[in-house]
Amino acid sequence: MLSVLIVLRTLAVAGALVLLVRRMRRETTARATWRHYVTAFALLTGASTLETVVVVGGSRVGSSGLWLALPLRLASTVASFHLYRGVALWMQLREKSRPAGRVDWLVGVSCILGLTGVVNVVVEVPDGVAGLAVQLRWLHVCSFGVLLGALVVAAWRMPRAIRGRARAVGLAVLLVLSTQLLYVFLGPRTDVVVAAWASWVVLAATYGALSLLRPKQIVREHPSAVAVPVASSVGLVLGLAAVAGAGLHVAPTHWALGFGTVAIAGSSVRLVRLVRDLADHDRALRQAGTDDLTGLANRREFLRRLGLQSRTGEGFGVLLLDLDRFKEVNDQHGHAVGDELLAATAVRLESALPPGAVLARLGGDEFAAILPGCGTDDAVSRAEEMLAAIEVGASVGVATSTGTDPLSGTELLRRADAAMYAAKASGHGVAVHDDAADRAWRQRLALSDDLHLALGPEAGPEAAEQFEVHYQPQVSATAGADAGRVVGVEALVRWQHPRLGMLAPGAFLDVLEERRLMPALTALVARRAVADLTQWRMAGHDLRLSFNLSSTHLSDPGLLPLLDDLVASGADPAHVVVEVTETSLMHDPDRALATCQDITARGFSLSIDDFGTGYSSLAYLANLPADELKIDRTFTSRALADERIAAIVAGTVELAHHLGLRVVAEGVEDPATLDLLHELGCDESQGYLHSRPVPAAEFLRWLQARERVPAAL
Repeated sequence: MLSVLIVLRTLAVAGALVLLVRRMRRETTARATWRHYVTAFALLTGASTLETVVVVGGSRVGSSGLWLALPLRLASTVASFHLYRGVALWMQLREKSRPAGRVDWLVGVSCILGLTGVVNVVVEVPDGVAGLAVQLRWLHVCSFGVLLGALVVAAWRMPRAIRGRARAVGLAVLLVLSTQLLYVFLGPRTDVVVAAWASWVVLAATYGALSLLRPKQIVREHPSAVAVPVASSVGLVLGLAAVAGAGLHVAPTHWALGFGTVAIAGSSVRLVRLVRDLADHDRALRQAGTDDLTGLANRREFLRRLGLQSRTGEGFGVLLLDLDRFKEVNDQHGHAVGDELLAATAVRLESALPPGAVLARLGGDEFAAILPGCGTDDAVSRAEEMLAAIEVGASVGVATSTGTDPLSGTELLRRADAAMYAAKASGHGVAVHDDAADRAWRQRLALSDDLHLALGPEAGPEAAEQFEVHYQPQVSATAGADAGRVVGVEALVRWQHPRLGMLAPGAFLDVLEERRLMPALTALVARRAVADLTQWRMAGHDLRLSFNLSSTHLSDPGLLPLLDDLVASGADPAHVVVEVTETSLMHDPDRALATCQDITARGFSLSIDDFGTGYSSLAYLANLPADELKIDRTFTSRALADERIAAIVAGTVELAHHLGLRVVAEGVEDPATLDLLHELGCDESQGYLHSRPVPAAEFLRWLQARERVPAAL
């Protein structure tokens, strides 16, 4: 009977080993876990095979001597260590968790040795080889006890998908532990030996079944964040108890003293490492809440502090500061200079804030501050001091919360953001939140979202139909046969908003620039306008077409391919004028000049729009390959009433003609202004005097009527 059970146990353990090896080979994420299981069952298979050979060969385990009992017990004890290690790794299968290092293995080993040391204080252990056999037996029992505890923790923390498997393994380990305890206290009785061997068969079958689970069932789950430190503390306490017990024992036990000392050392190493890990974690948290460039709190830390402040129930203020024209600093001088400006700004802002205030850089050129116990008047004063300290253009939004009417931190930051936009729009530097500003901010935000839906990457073709191209004629102002003839049109965009109706460009172009959607709108307008121009010219109308480029489009890599597509679609570039504003040319003069040269190299004409409103040098303008100069309406509308403005217009016309440029005057609204511009030498005029911007069909009707009856204007 015993021989049959021994053979059955050997076959069960060997079969489990084969299954575990197969599983380990196909495992990817948790191979270390299965490697420890394989090592444990390889040891058990070797020990069981040795015992099978001895027993089947005619010897009984009890009579084969200690030379067989010692290696068998040692192999099973070491195997239990590997099973514990596998369970420990099983609890740490989360992808982002720190995998347990080799030092963590000391947790289980220290607990085993500490528990064995405590047992040795109570139990008298003989000396010599017999004492070694007893120690191995107790090590074996204690190791399975610790393994059982680890499995209990695993079953508690693991997901439902594998929690049942962990409990099954735990029951098998409990069965082995129970039979081993019976063996310790009752001795090598036949029924106890049979039960012990049967329990090993159950354990082997359980681990074999575990290896048959599909890999995806062993999901990544929470690491045992509590179990490892607690187990370290348990090992340390057991070690201290063993050492103290050995010292107080009437007949000091050297086994208890040795086991307890090693347990203390192992647990101490793990606890020291735990303290170091906590320090590293604390340092990582501080770094995660700090802006790398300025050393201030970052957005995450600011929002955390804002939430804490709002929960105090006390009044406080929030300031949101944004540097003006910071993008131009980066574009003209490089990001290194921009970073230096941000770092210097952070230092000066800190000096302008009172003790206890929280200053943060939210990102880009945006800074925010929390002012505890600060009312509206004090917050405005602090905002003005901040502006004075940094000595660069900036806009600050102010929002405050009172103790009687508290607001959440998120709401207060939103209000400060709305006030900051109001300050930027007004140019006053500092603005306090009010309901009107809040409504404007919400409308701007909604407009931004609507623009993204209409022109963003995911917008459908039907959304683009919201945008219409209107045309305003350009009329010859020269004497002779061409006087009053319509020579061109300027394409201007209008947005038929689903809720707000028809919107002029001034209502949404700045938002469009912020969302970086201007190139998409320019491409839409250019393609439609070129298609209309082609039809008009085929119908016999000798016209040219002008369309505008924004400052961002001059640096957009998609501009030149767009122009090539227009030519490929059949457009004649000789009849198309690309307008660029004087201000946009000065954002990045060298790049703008290169882009303008590429435009004219493709046969398109170049027009300088809004001339006189920027700060470009005449030398720079002389180098531009321009064909046309447009005088802004701010000059033409005042030329009749102000002789100095008229002189500026006259000088501009003379300068343009000397450079070989055609001059177009915008904003002409009455015949007297047209007559003056004619006297000053303007070549063409454009304005409400001739026509408002109108859709293509309406413009064509207006043009046909004008050609049938030539106008005096």
